[in-house]
Amino acid sequence: MTMAYRGRGSMRRMSALSMLLAVLAVMFSPMMASAQQPETPPPAGGFSMEEPTTPEAPVVPETAPADAAAPAEGEEVEEAADYSIMGMLKHAWETQNWVTLITFGTMMIMLVGTIYIAATKAIDQIMLQNHAKKIAAFWDANTLDEGLEILGRNSAFRNIAEGAIAQANSAQAGLGARITRSDRMAHQVGIELERVNSRLQGGMAFLATVGAICPFVGLFGTVVGIVYALTEISRTGNAAITVVAGPVGEALNMTAIGLAVAVPAVIFYNLLGRRNKVIYDSARHFAFDVDKLMASSAKA
Repeated sequence: MTMAYRGRGSMRRMSALSMLLAVLAVMFSPMMASAQQPETPPPAGGFSMEEPTTPEAPVVPETAPADAAAPAEGEEVEEAADYSIMGMLKHAWETQNWVTLITFGTMMIMLVGTIYIAATKAIDQIMLQNHAKKIAAFWDANTLDEGLEILGRNSAFRNIAEGAIAQANSAQAGLGARITRSDRMAHQVGIELERVNSRLQGGMAFLATVGAICPFVGLFGTVVGIVYALTEISRTGNAAITVVAGPVGEALNMTAIGLAVAVPAVIFYNLLGRRNKVIYDSARHFAFDVDKLMASSAKA
C-alpha cells in the first residue's frame, strides 16, 4: 500500500511538470520561429510584392510664351512714372494743379531774388570797404579839399564830410538862423550817416523774409500735393503702396525746394549782416570825428 501511494505521487508531480513545459513551449514557439526564418531573396526576374517606385521628374518652371511677353503691334508701352521735380511740374501742368504751379513759381522768385540781392550786396560791400580804407589817408591830408580828393568822388564817406562842410559854410535866415551852426552840422552828418545805413540795409529784409517763410511755403505745397494725391487714389480705388508712395514722394519735393531756397537766404543774411555792422561802425566813427572837426573849425 505504501509503495503504491508513493508511485502515484511521483507520477502526479511528473505530469504537472510536463504540463508546465508544454505551456512554455506553446508560448515561445512563435517567437523562435520568426527569429529563425531566413530572408527570402528577391526573385531573379526583379519582380517583388512591393510596388516599384519611379523617380520623380524635375519640375520645370513654367515660362510665359515669348509672344505673350512681347507687346502686340501697335500697343503702346507704358512708361515708368517720373516723380522728379520736372516730372512733378509736368504732372501738375497736365492735371491743371495751379496751386502747385503757383507755389513752385513763388519759391523760384524767392530763389532768384536771393541770388541777385546776395550778389549785389557783396559787390556793394566790397566797394564800401575800399572807401573805408581811405579814411586814414583823409586824416593825414593838410586841407579839407585835399582830404576830399583822397576819399574819391563817389565815396559814401565823402558825402558825410561834404555835408558837414556845407552846413559850416552856409548862412541861414529866418527861423533857421535860430539853430546854431554846430547843431546844423551834427544834424547833416546824421542824415548822411542814415543814408549809408539805408544803403547797407537794402535787401536784407527780403533775405530775412525768404529765410523765415520759404520752408512754410514749401510745406504748404507738400500738403496740397498730398491732399491731391490722396483724392486721386480714393477716386481710382487703388491704395497699394506702389500707388501711394509715388504721388506722396512727388509732393515732398515742394518741402525740399523750400528748404533749398531758405537755407542759402539765412546764410547770406548772417554773412552780409556781419559785414554791414563793420562798415557802419567805420562810417559812424568817421561822422563823429568830422562833426567835431567842423565844430572846432567854426569856433576858431
